[in-house]
Amino acid sequence: MPFPILRTPLVVLSEIISLLEPNKIVTASLCSKKVGRLLKNHYQRRKPSTWRLSMFSWGLVDIMTRTVRNRMNVMMARHISELAGEAHTSIEFNGYKGTFERGYPTLYFQDHVFGTKMVVNYVTDLFSLDIYGLIIDENGIWAFDWINNRQEKLLGDMWLSKNPTYVLNEDKTEDDVLIVRNACSSDCGSTGVNVSGNFRFNGKLVPVDVVLIDILNWFTYDHLVNFDAIQLFVDRSRLSESDLNSFLRHWRAGGSPRLAYLRMGFENRDALSGNFDQDLGVVEMNEVRRFRVVAEEDVEEIQGDYSIQRWDGVKATISCEFGHFTMVVWHADKN
Repeated sequence: MPFPILRTPLVVLSEIISLLEPNKIVTASLCSKKVGRLLKNHYQRRKPSTWRLSMFSWGLVDIMTRTVRNRMNVMMARHISELAGEAHTSIEFNGYKGTFERGYPTLYFQDHVFGTKMVVNYVTDLFSLDIYGLIIDENGIWAFDWINNRQEKLLGDMWLSKNPTYVLNEDKTEDDVLIVRNACSSDCGSTGVNVSGNFRFNGKLVPVDVVLIDILNWFTYDHLVNFDAIQLFVDRSRLSESDLNSFLRHWRAGGSPRLAYLRMGFENRDALSGNFDQDLGVVEMNEVRRFRVVAEEDVEEIQGDYSIQRWDGVKATISCEFGHFTMVVWHADKN
């Protein structure tokens, strides 16, 4: 018996599809080859250009539809050994077992890397979109080279993350951890793993849009002034207030010219007292301003405590609260 949706007029059908969440669309596409072709043809005509697909090297694909808060998992590949507890609910898809228990299709493979590539190819082909974001763990170095070889469009962001099920062993090397130093085709680099106390970052990061640094003990003042980024997020920093004063002096003189947003969390929440050196010309203020963070609709507010001006007249708003230093630069063509 044919699916009723296949007999729906094209205009009405487009409206119906537009109401579906991405995970439901992927699920529906697996119902039959005809439904899959119908959905694929729809997105070839109406490419969801504001959607951003991300690939996780451990098998997951998710989609961000509007902001970083509006993202959902749409498909996943897992090793066949993980099927045991869910075998009773499994179905067949092109010869591979799968489940829908998590709200999105999960397929099981003997070769997990092969399976990961397969689900990525399936989702990108369905929506006629390239991969925008890449999140890799210490086992996922292969994914960076694979993505760069499979698509001409450069990555929009790349994160190095710790897989929740993976333990970073002591014998891991610098090259295992700091993939980001060679990520020259990426607009975003991130490091989110904890390494030994005597480790130091010795690679040079190429210009990127966004850098995210989390739970790291090697981040120094030199990294702060040398990272050529538009947006820089740092968590658990061990820098001092003196380092911040030196950075602001560096910025006022024209350093870090592309920087638009800096948010730095301090390991010691009492590290910030708001004591700025007089030569910086920092002025107290009390103003709320709105700015865009990462995605088009990611608009946030900053409650400004201070204002500072660069040599060329460009101003920045500074907030110091709850152990966080936030700086928004008001470039004429941004924010």
